[in-house]
Amino acid sequence: MFHNFNFDYDSEQDSLFIYNPKFKSKASVEIEDIIIDFNSNKEISAIELLDASEFLSNLDLDENIDIKELLRTIKECKLDIITKDNFFVIKFVLISKSNKKITTPLLIPTINNPSPALAEIMN
Repeated sequence: MFHNFNFDYDSEQDSLFIYNPKFKSKASVEIEDIIIDFNSNKEISAIELLDASEFLSNLDLDENIDIKELLRTIKECKLDIITKDNFFVIKFVLISKSNKKITTPLLIPTINNPSPALAEIMN
C-alpha cells in the first residue's frame, strides 16, 4: 500500500531526501549512493538518493522525461515498502507539478546480522 512521504530535493547537491515525518531516525546505513534511515522499530524512516538525477536516469525510464526538471518540480511522493525474502522492496512514485511520473522499485538487502550502525536498535 502506497503512503505519502515528505520530500526535499537539493538541486545544487542533486540529493533527494524522502522521509516520513512521523518516524524518528535512529540509525543510518549507506549503500553506494543511497542512505537509508531506520527508526527504533527497524522500519525505514527516510531514504536519501545522492546524485539523484544520475541514479534515476540509470533506471529504465521513459526517455521523454527530463529527470532534473521532474526532481525540481516534485509535487507528490509515495512509497510502498515491503519486506520480501532478504530484501526491502521499495516502490516509489514521484509526480511532478506537470503530472510527469517516475515509478520504480528499489531492492535493498535486509540486514540479518547487526552492523555497528544498527547495533543499538537491533538489540
